[in-house]
Amino acid sequence: MPKIVSTGIRVPEKLVSNEDLYARFGRETLESVFARIGHGARYHSAPEESSGDHAVRAAEDALAAAEMRPEEIDLLIVATDTPAFLSPATAAFVQHRLGAKNAAAFDVNCACAAFVTAMDIAAKYLGGDAQYKTALVVGTYAMSKFLDPKDANTYPLFGDGAGAVILRKDPGETHLLSSRLTADGSYWDYMGIYGGGSAAVASPEVVAAGTHNVRILKKFPATLNKDQWPPLVRRTLEKGKLEVQDVDLFIFTQIRRFTIEQVMEEFGLPMERTHCIMDKWGYTGSACIPMALHDAIAAGKLRRGQRLVLCASGGGYAMACLAITY
Repeated sequence: MPKIVSTGIRVPEKLVSNEDLYARFGRETLESVFARIGHGARYHSAPEESSGDHAVRAAEDALAAAEMRPEEIDLLIVATDTPAFLSPATAAFVQHRLGAKNAAAFDVNCACAAFVTAMDIAAKYLGGDAQYKTALVVGTYAMSKFLDPKDANTYPLFGDGAGAVILRKDPGETHLLSSRLTADGSYWDYMGIYGGGSAAVASPEVVAAGTHNVRILKKFPATLNKDQWPPLVRRTLEKGKLEVQDVDLFIFTQIRRFTIEQVMEEFGLPMERTHCIMDKWGYTGSACIPMALHDAIAAGKLRRGQRLVLCASGGGYAMACLAITY
């Protein structure tokens, strides 16, 4: 079964600080929000940058760390809900720019659960088909392209970036311990980008109405992730005959630090057994988990042989959980 060989990261250059947002929307409300959710800064794409560009840079970082050539990649999966293009797949652009000419390439979109879902897909390709030996999975995000700068509900939340992971088949050991995917499509019309697809083509009227930007149409239940993550994690670990205490590091979707604190408290585990990056990079959606994974490894919080759980949720409402030995 596959092992994680290396990781990579890309953070854009344009800093949008909390102070910038206080100046735009007012300090009083936002300061208390940021104190609760833990967001300290975020970075936005340059006008000429896309999620595809971020994916390429993160992938190049991972390839360099692994001392691999792009031609060695057999499978390339790009996880994003802010694609460079509606069609073709952003993965086609990334494959060409990298020179990964031997890789099958496609996108996965289940919002912010896409990266963990893509990791599960890649692991099963590597575990079940002799054609695939090495996979590159990239989570990338450019939500700043879809923000209304006057919307105080959405503009302060999102940052851009990308994270990449290279997986390689390892016949001698089992690294993927267990996984579980789930969804509740009744939340499909709560938050998203509802203009630009075939349901509402990006006409001048759609653009004028602002539906080509990300919008929160209905408020998610305040405890949705807090209620859903623990049972998902436990069911995933049960498949691998593990308990939460057996896990060395948990990485959750990086939307709200307070939720992560609540979940770790429910598990009876200290915050040292998880890792948060929203203080540095805000909420980077499809990219937040691989960026957090890369940062945790760089900080020495995850070492070879330790058990890792990735737990993601995204609009729609999609969820994915993966337990793996690093």
